[in-house]
Amino acid sequence: MPVLYTILGIILFFVLIFSIKIQVNAEYIDEFVSDVKWLFIRVPLYPRPEKKEKKPKKEKKPKKEKEKKPEEETPTEEKGENKILTMFKNFYENQGFDGVMKLLDDTVDATEKLGHSFKKHFVFQKLYLWIRVSRNHDAAQTAIEYGKMCQKVFPLFGYICSSFPVRKYDCDIEPDYLGDSNKAKFAVSFSVRPIFFTNALIRFAFRLLFKVALKVFRKSKPKAIENKNTNNIKQGGASL
Repeated sequence: MPVLYTILGIILFFVLIFSIKIQVNAEYIDEFVSDVKWLFIRVPLYPRPEKKEKKPKKEKKPKKEKEKKPEEETPTEEKGENKILTMFKNFYENQGFDGVMKLLDDTVDATEKLGHSFKKHFVFQKLYLWIRVSRNHDAAQTAIEYGKMCQKVFPLFGYICSSFPVRKYDCDIEPDYLGDSNKAKFAVSFSVRPIFFTNALIRFAFRLLFKVALKVFRKSKPKAIENKNTNNIKQGGASL
């Protein structure tokens, strides 16, 4: 019993640790700044804190290398055909084109469910974007560039807000007829809980195992073996 309690305690500890969200912050106002926050711990990603200079180590005298004996050449083993490719080949011969397409459909379905689970638990705490469009004090070129910028940015921003949970967001694009170049600022903060990602990966692995891998393994037996088995059954029936 003490061993069981210890194992359950370790599992519970890791479940609690993986349930705490990790938050990544990035912004560019005057300069780019990024960090990662977990509970009360904040780790800067950029700019990195300057490392203290280490004292130079004393150089050690090089040791005399012993003369190495020439290694005996080992005979190279003949490389057989790749087992995975052989299994897929046999699977295709036994199940045909329809079986392979069903296998691909199951793989795509498992991948789509994995992506949907990732999107569901990938949360944007804030998403702000400011863009000022300008073309060398040219009002006509600035207006054209402004239209192109809106055409590119707003659909992308809308896709993010409709595909992921977003708490706070704003996108502001304005033309600047007096400026000479484009300017942009942004502030992004997103959080994830590792336990949801690990659960999604485990479910994805089990789907691939039972819907794809086991099918290929079970239904990829060479036909010669199957024919031998059927012949033995027929011979046994005739002898009886």
